[in-house]
Amino acid sequence: MKKGFITIATGKKHYQQIAANLVISYRRFSKNPLPFAVICEEENEYTALFDDVIITDEATHSFMDKFLLLKLCPYDETIFIDADSLCYGDLNIFWQLFENATDFSAFGVDSELNDRSAAWYYVEDVWKYKNYIKYKSRMHAGVMFFRKTDKLLKMYDDCNDIISNFDKLHFHTCPTSKDECVFDIAMPMNNMKSVKEDSRLFGCYRYLSHKKTDMFMPDFSYYHENVGFVKNSILLHFGTFYTYGPLYQFDTECLKLLENNKNGRLSIVDKLLYKYKMKLYYLKIKYEIKRFFKRVINKLLRQHKDI
Repeated sequence: MKKGFITIATGKKHYQQIAANLVISYRRFSKNPLPFAVICEEENEYTALFDDVIITDEATHSFMDKFLLLKLCPYDETIFIDADSLCYGDLNIFWQLFENATDFSAFGVDSELNDRSAAWYYVEDVWKYKNYIKYKSRMHAGVMFFRKTDKLLKMYDDCNDIISNFDKLHFHTCPTSKDECVFDIAMPMNNMKSVKEDSRLFGCYRYLSHKKTDMFMPDFSYYHENVGFVKNSILLHFGTFYTYGPLYQFDTECLKLLENNKNGRLSIVDKLLYKYKMKLYYLKIKYEIKRFFKRVINKLLRQHKDI
């Protein structure tokens, strides 16, 4: 049985760049790295870093591309990781979480059919599909598990059917997360169960505060209002918007420095100097942005005064 990881990098070149950062960070901190695949539309210098490159001509550059995973996953058992994530430890520990999982699974919670607090929809709001579900799922599509079986292909067909009827459904929470909304119906239809998210291993950037990362250690620590302070977590899911931000950019620069170092190790002096240099760089950007907006505001105030 072959196991491996997979991610998606369709559309903008930026997605291929961040996917490359993900696989580099995985191999950097994994003692026994498994194959890592990518679904994309063409091969380039970024996709060349992957063990398996799956070319597709079905990409829509929308939430629908994520469902191609159910059909195109190349391994017997596969863990999907969103491309806008970085590893700060050995990601292979995730296999323990999905050891006894159903043929499709993801981080999330399952709730009773009539529970109106835990899920994203009420059963009466999902049209004909209400007749096929006996519980409700609420999953996070940033980390998912697949086992290549006929049951998985059946779920793929159900997902496509739900997508074609999406405008007939109502989601009272996060209706813009269409991939998760579709999975949340398809999972109970196929008796697929969620796996409880382990905050010691995974965090989602926008829900965290007091974030602290260090590629050199490595270290990823944070505070979440539901679980308190967490130290030495493994995977940080940034979200595409935050991959343009300074924390992601800083950590990927540190990752490149480690990769370019022949021995794979840096002295404490080198680390301190590099971190100091990078922090100064981002402080300078922040200062220039503030100065720019200050000039614009002052100019507008002067024009208003002249009027």
